[in-house]
Amino acid sequence: MDIITWEPKDSLKVANFYANYEYPKGIKVIDEWTDLTGYRTFVIYETADEKTYAASVLPFIGLCRFETFPIMKLDKFMQIAQKFAEKVGGKGSGAEQGGEASEEFLQQMENIEKRIERLEHHSFIQQEDTT
Repeated sequence: MDIITWEPKDSLKVANFYANYEYPKGIKVIDEWTDLTGYRTFVIYETADEKTYAASVLPFIGLCRFETFPIMKLDKFMQIAQKFAEKVGGKGSGAEQGGEASEEFLQQMENIEKRIERLEHHSFIQQEDTT
């Protein structure tokens, strides 16, 4: 996910540039949002490698700032975390320590899930809304 920001004075330049912009082959845009208060856009996308990503942002360098976050759906991450916790919890002499760490990790993940559920519950945007 990218959070893209720009200076207010550059808003017209960004709008004109983006209106004619096409993502490079290899970037699959899942969705894009704009901050209605201005000067910020959010893009969720998939790409196979850093070269494709670099090609997608290079035209904007100097005009925009990019904050890039590796993200994945929470349910998929929870599955990976569970497998990791099971693997770590089942190892020889360090199993006791690994088990404690795994339990703590799983508790933290459960807390994150609860926080997300509360945020979704209080969100003004319904999950069915794709605009």
